[in-house]
Amino acid sequence: MSNLNKGEIGSIIRVIAGEDISTASSVLMILESEVGQAKEFAATVPGVTVEVDNITYTANEYAEYTTTSEEDLDYVGRWRKKIKYTFSSTDVKQTNYQKFRVLA
Repeated sequence: MSNLNKGEIGSIIRVIAGEDISTASSVLMILESEVGQAKEFAATVPGVTVEVDNITYTANEYAEYTTTSEEDLDYVGRWRKKIKYTFSSTDVKQTNYQKFRVLA
């Protein structure tokens, strides 16, 4: 993952689900700094495969969120991310947290 900077707008954050999530009715990106509350954002499920930093994100099997406010990444330090996706009221799944760092 490319470097993320505090307060940067337009940063793309991706998480791999490992299964086709294109039919999910809701996909949330959950971001949590080591000192703050978890933040939830509506994420998209792209229908194209991309490769970033030698990681392949397969179409329909990952979610991404593009930061839209300086408050999205408001802490310099360690963060963690995951996605939560809903197929039905009885079929809600989430990935494990993945760690990343936000720079000054």
